[in-house]
Amino acid sequence: MKIPFRASLNWNLMHSAIFFNSMYPKPPALKFGLFLLFLIPLMIGACTNEVQIHKSALKYFNEGNSALKHRDYHAAIWNYQKAISLDSETPNFHYNLGLTYYEIGNYKESIDSFKRVEMLVPNQSDTYYNLALAYNKISESRMADFYYNRYQDMLSLRKAQERLEEVRKEQERENRISESEAKKTVLKKNTALSAKKPLQKKKSKKGNSGIPSWE
Repeated sequence: MKIPFRASLNWNLMHSAIFFNSMYPKPPALKFGLFLLFLIPLMIGACTNEVQIHKSALKYFNEGNSALKHRDYHAAIWNYQKAISLDSETPNFHYNLGLTYYEIGNYKESIDSFKRVEMLVPNQSDTYYNLALAYNKISESRMADFYYNRYQDMLSLRKAQERLEEVRKEQERENRISESEAKKTVLKKNTALSAKKPLQKKKSKKGNSGIPSWE
């Protein structure tokens, strides 16, 4: 059977490569080094590309914020969506998109955006509060109550954590004061002891000079 030219050429190339490798085998370290030489530029290129994408996403996000500030809601939505298309893992992009949808009365889209924030950053009181408001607007009282209760729970938890932090700081302050007072007490004792030692020496010398001489 006649072998097609392309297949024959590939077989010859493969055969030549096998013959060359058998004649001149490369050391394992050299193979690994060549692999790294090809891999490192690819990694650097990928990192550079990711940085550029994130910068572009931030640019759209900032433009969206500017549009939202001037109540140009459609421009804000467009820019936030562009930012999300480049970087869908940044919660701020979804959060501000949800705020914008809420402002123009698109409450279901607002809920979708805040739900995405909830997935990316769980247990955020502001997100729960906004979800409660949006669900209340579409008359879903059960979900509104659910998220409002979660919001209240987060506030209570935050207050408890703040109180614990205040207690911890107060204990640390009291410990520092106690340590400082203890150091002062030890320093006073050491000073008093060092002041008494020369007096004792002088008394002993005076006693020795008072011994009568019987000669």
